[in-house]
Amino acid sequence: MSTIIKNQESIEWLKNPMHRDVYLKHLATSQDNDRISTHIVRIEKEGEIVPHTHKVLEVFYLMKGQGSALVNGERVDVKAGDCIIAHPGEEHGLINTGEEEILLYAVFSPANC
Repeated sequence: MSTIIKNQESIEWLKNPMHRDVYLKHLATSQDNDRISTHIVRIEKEGEIVPHTHKVLEVFYLMKGQGSALVNGERVDVKAGDCIIAHPGEEHGLINTGEEEILLYAVFSPANC
């Protein structure tokens, strides 16, 4: 398999219909490889990734903004620079409680889309 280079500026934002005011850019997907999928996620002010689970590992890193994360049944304040690891089957979610959008980088392993 050859190296793939994608510039996020050339990828359009897609609305995530499962969550409120949440948009995605798919960077690496199962079409590119079978090990990980990666996404840039934007959560608008007062938007929410509603509590949910996955069958795969999810790691997400907040690049901008602040919010309230649901982790292991507890609410935890998070901000830019924080990294959250949600293991398969663990319920997790994130509400934007700040005055600006949240930008985060999400990695799923193995690839989930």
